[in-house]
Amino acid sequence: MNDRRGFIGSSEISIVMGLNPFKSPLQLWAEKTGKVEPDDLSTNEAVEWGTRLEEVVAAKFAEKHGVKLIAYKKRFVHPTYKFLTCELDRLIAGTDEIVEVKTMNAWKYKDISQDEGVPEHIICQVIFALGLSKRKKAHVAILIGGNRYFEREVIFDQDLFDLMVKQAVVFWEMVEHDIPPMAEGMDNPFMVELYPTNDEQMQQINELNDKVGYLQQVKGNIDAMEAEKDKLEAEIKAVIGASMGFKTVEYAVTWKSQQRTDIDREKLKSDGLYEKYVTKSQARYLRVKKTQGESNGNSRINQTAVAEKR
Repeated sequence: MNDRRGFIGSSEISIVMGLNPFKSPLQLWAEKTGKVEPDDLSTNEAVEWGTRLEEVVAAKFAEKHGVKLIAYKKRFVHPTYKFLTCELDRLIAGTDEIVEVKTMNAWKYKDISQDEGVPEHIICQVIFALGLSKRKKAHVAILIGGNRYFEREVIFDQDLFDLMVKQAVVFWEMVEHDIPPMAEGMDNPFMVELYPTNDEQMQQINELNDKVGYLQQVKGNIDAMEAEKDKLEAEIKAVIGASMGFKTVEYAVTWKSQQRTDIDREKLKSDGLYEKYVTKSQARYLRVKKTQGESNGNSRINQTAVAEKR
């Protein structure tokens, strides 16, 4: 059994978050549950040369800043969720700061980001490693296309780390209970690999695209009608004013006060009674969002935590 099936590492957390451009949550779930084997990268030349060039990039960083880098391979584990782990890339000797070294294909980098920001999946990896190792600052050194070097500082973001842990716990429950994440359409070759004989199901997923589009149109119409309703009610209330209402040829319209009884939740909490009587239930909610054409402003990654270093 592949050892990586037993945990979620820092390089995988962006996949769990749905922010990795190279692998989907469904693919990772299939690997963790043993339904498919992870790609064999042992003979991949791009991976081999990326690993070799990491030493060159690390040397560049050390020379530029006059520091010594230490390879630090201790594994850190979340105190509560033992399946959440990370290994640090390198430490700056004499400090508590880490350095994450990356090499990227120039075209791949262009696909990921149009500016010089750190790609979201790398930020996820670094923040996750900082959180598990209880450190506050990291440096990302990236060599793009073998001839373009830049650096960024990444400051630990507690809210983002907590969000990643929360989502990872949900994902791991799906692994343990063999519940797959969101399915994907037939245009994804991985779906054919995972469900080679289930053409009918995959075709159904693709056909649902039109239904989802129509659903969004209907919901948009409902929102427009709700806005129109609110506008008409406001106009009618303005006519009624302080009176009780009015009659037309067809309608009797009133706008009366009526008493409503509410429970003071804050008072119950302060008296220590709220938790005793509150009941909790779990429900599933259908939500739809666009998968293409989203602007960078919709990103869940706080780029303000990333500072340029030249």
